[in-house]
Amino acid sequence: MDKQLLSAELMPVVANSNAMRSVETLLQHLALSNVPVLFIGEKGTGRAYLARQLYLLGKNSARPFVRITAKDASKSSFEKVTAVEPGMIFIDEIAEASVEFQEILNSYLSAAASSENWCRIACSTAENLEEMVSDGKFSSDLYYQLAVLPVHVPALRNRVADIPKLSEMFLSVYSKRYNKNFANFTDEALSALSSAYWTLNVVELESCIERACAFALPPTIEKEDLRLNILSVSGIFLEGDKSLKSAVDQFKKQYISQILAEVRWNQTEAAKVLDIQRTYLSRLIKELHIK
Repeated sequence: MDKQLLSAELMPVVANSNAMRSVETLLQHLALSNVPVLFIGEKGTGRAYLARQLYLLGKNSARPFVRITAKDASKSSFEKVTAVEPGMIFIDEIAEASVEFQEILNSYLSAAASSENWCRIACSTAENLEEMVSDGKFSSDLYYQLAVLPVHVPALRNRVADIPKLSEMFLSVYSKRYNKNFANFTDEALSALSSAYWTLNVVELESCIERACAFALPPTIEKEDLRLNILSVSGIFLEGDKSLKSAVDQFKKQYISQILAEVRWNQTEAAKVLDIQRTYLSRLIKELHIK
């Protein structure tokens, strides 16, 4: 099951932070119409989850919710999806869509605007589509149809106030899944969760808590159960050489170590996440003595 859609019907949008309160308000307004929606944000921020929430708030929630990947979308696959008359089609990473599919989607949106029963289109992107339009890499017509009311989804580091509540919700879900009666987190565990650098945002936080539920013993999740590599700036400069080079090297070591842990030491995958060449990553692992 897609983690970002996990229990969407039962889990409300967590909006203790100002950033997410703004998103929640916008979703409520968008639910009153059927206009296309573009969810803009980093991977793992919950863009698909928010699209699902918008679908549930809307008037077409009795019809299916369908998710497709833009890079794999074609005329035939899109026709099959629209044939089932879904309430919403969520298109993941629209920036990766082919020129052909961009034209197909643009035509669909243009025709559907005059239809009362058309399916709502929601798309996600982690890219700057406006810049891609300027560079001739994305259809300007499609962009302006999608970006009428964009939803900017904040990274988890920009909504730290939501981490305790998100953590409690995930704890409840995975306590049941693993048939364990966890009551809560220790204060130290919650503090560690709030201080961690979540490269993959909410998805990574959820995975961390699922892992803790799988291996820890009830009734409480302790800091050690989380197995976190804390990437706290305050901790980088406490000991040893305080030169800028040393600080940068320590940051690199912690950051790369965390990415490698997340992808189970698959250096090819880690290089993709870090957006560097695999050979350069191998050299950094050796130079920084990462084990």
